[in-house]
Amino acid sequence: MIFFNFKKQQVILEDSSYQHIVEIHPEVTLEQIKATLEDPDEVRKSSHHFASELYYLLKSKKRFICVVVKICPDGNFVSTAMTTTMPKEGRVIYRKGE
Repeated sequence: MIFFNFKKQQVILEDSSYQHIVEIHPEVTLEQIKATLEDPDEVRKSSHHFASELYYLLKSKKRFICVVVKICPDGNFVSTAMTTTMPKEGRVIYRKGE
């Protein structure tokens, strides 16, 4: 599956990554992944994985959707997606409204 992020860059969700999300994080839907990539509330550079960006979208008062995107020379790929109570550490590279 192909999505586009807020910078209009192509982001690929391969079948193996989608299967992982379905099995391990079934609370996250394809629509939520698409919405998080296209219109995130915040994007951070991962402090643990140099080549990854973390896209966050507020789902409810206390939960965020987090989509992890690996940035590679041959394209951008969704690694996983999950819900979390707060954004992870990392340098903020985009914040909605700023």
